Amino acid sequence: IDPPYHLNGSAFKENCNCYTLTNAVNNQSGSVWNMNTISLSNSFEFKFEVNLGCKDSDGADGMVFMLQPISTNIGTQGGGIGYDGVRPSIAIEIDTWQNSENNDPPFDHISIQRNGIIQHGGADNLAGPVSAILNKDNIEDCQWHAFTIQWDAANKVLSAYMDNELRVTANVDLVAEVFGGNPSVFWGFTSATGGSNNHQRFCTRLKAGFELLPAPETCAPQEIQLADLSTSFGYIVAWYWNYGDGTTYSQKDPPSHTYSQPGNYTISAAILGNDGCWSDTFRQVITIGSIPEPDFLIPDTICGATVIQPIDRSAVEFGTITEWNWLINGQVLTGQSPPELSINSPAQVPIRLSVKTKEGCESPPIEKIIHLLDKPVISLSTPISATCVGDEAELEAFSNLASNPVVEWAWSSQLGNAGTDRFRLFSKNPGDYPIRLSGRGANGCWSDPLQHIASFFQTKAYAGRDTIAAINQPLQLNGSGGQYYSWSPGGLFSDPALPNPVVSLDRPTTLVLTTYTDIGCATVDSLYVRVFKGPDLYIPNAFTPNGDGKNDRFTFLAIGMRKLDYFRIYNRLGQLIHDGLNTDGWDGTLHGISQPSGTYVWMISGEDYNGNVYRKKGSFQLIR
Repeated sequence: IDPPYHLNGSAFKENCNCYTLTNAVNNQSGSVWNMNTISLSNSFEFKFEVNLGCKDSDGADGMVFMLQPISTNIGTQGGGIGYDGVRPSIAIEIDTWQNSENNDPPFDHISIQRNGIIQHGGADNLAGPVSAILNKDNIEDCQWHAFTIQWDAANKVLSAYMDNELRVTANVDLVAEVFGGNPSVFWGFTSATGGSNNHQRFCTRLKAGFELLPAPETCAPQEIQLADLSTSFGYIVAWYWNYGDGTTYSQKDPPSHTYSQPGNYTISAAILGNDGCWSDTFRQVITIGSIPEPDFLIPDTICGATVIQPIDRSAVEFGTITEWNWLINGQVLTGQSPPELSINSPAQVPIRLSVKTKEGCESPPIEKIIHLLDKPVISLSTPISATCVGDEAELEAFSNLASNPVVEWAWSSQLGNAGTDRFRLFSKNPGDYPIRLSGRGANGCWSDPLQHIASFFQTKAYAGRDTIAAINQPLQLNGSGGQYYSWSPGGLFSDPALPNPVVSLDRPTTLVLTTYTDIGCATVDSLYVRVFKGPDLYIPNAFTPNGDGKNDRFTFLAIGMRKLDYFRIYNRLGQLIHDGLNTDGWDGTLHGISQPSGTYVWMISGEDYNGNVYRKKGSFQLIR
């Protein structure tokens, strides 16, 4: 016994106003009965919080709010949920196990049952079954749900609400039709588990609450008014209000209260029920706003036409800024990030900002001015430049805006840097060199940069190696090293402007090649052509390989020959001692051993430029 309640079976008290009916254990039953009878001749509204546990598919069996005149120790196990067979009685059943033999629907349901009859569909099933929660099949969700029982004695209507939604209602004269004219009944909760279980609990309603009456603004200093929304199973005997600034109050309807200083204040409330229980404290934070400080980021000086978009940096100590009011160059704009504005000419552009918080605190405006200045305008004497390697070129810069003349120049390239209006260029290597030029005006603004390409060109004339040819033999030349070519002396070449013309000579001649580019850069090279009677193969009759640098090698001279097939040397024994076409010839050794003085035989074969074959042989003297 825990006055005013009588606890049975597995039921136990959790705290001042909350009770466990069953733990999550099989085959338990528990009930809690108020030991004081109530009269059904009077209307009532009982408010509870119920929790049907956390198991869904294997949770059971539910709980029942019951009215009966018998005693305060009623309750049974299993699917009867503690009210099966209790007669006379009225039960509002919250059933979480689907028993097909009782015509239970396939969801957690609520119904009104008479005289301990647990089956649905008969005359004693006065209302329901419907889902215990509106539009939801499961109430075993670990959550607390508001459960309200109303009895309208005048109109004979019994109703049950779950989470403030009407779920079941029955028109029935409880006194006359159920309890045989006896208006005095006990009320209580019963619950049970069987082969499945859940932790099933209820609390008598004891809930503090309030709302702030509508106020357009809460900017300090601010007066507020609270409206009590507290609810209780019984009646409330005491209230406790705390405004969060040291001010408290202990009556039902607190007076208006003024906060003189901005800040975040936690308002709290608690109530004391007639059963001696204090509720949990209800808390709500209210912001009493402070005046915001507008600010934004923008450069104070901008060079040249630009797009302006200030960056907001406004702040407030207490509250939330929700309004930004801009005045930019005479144009009214709103929002934290105003749209971009294009400014195209020199000007002083004023920007003004004021801000307001959702608490109604409005700042004074702040104004900044952007000074929009002209950039200097510059140009170059030429957009490109072309110079020969080794020569010097000069670029000249010009200032073209009289109102903002250039006072400082900045040249930058791989070829060096300069700080005046002239830049001298010199390179030892050919190539294209980017050059960047900027100028700073008298107002401090730098111009847009100019890009310039300085090109350096170079030729390296190469006419080829000195050579030999037969009289009037067509000789193919192979010059290189330039963009354009010119051979001399004139009248000898198939085309003197080609790098590889054909020439025919009747006497020894020096041929001169000049190469150049579009801008000049000429270089000169030459080759000497010795001319012999031919075509023919010329072989000497002796040589002296003594290392004095004169006639040290025995070789041939091929005049007008297109190709050679072989050049061979034999000693007097007929032994082949040299076989090769290298014009360096034979050095007088065999396998590195100097051969003796004496007579040797040579053989040579080749084909001239006309296709004629030449085969010759003869002898010569090796003299040491």
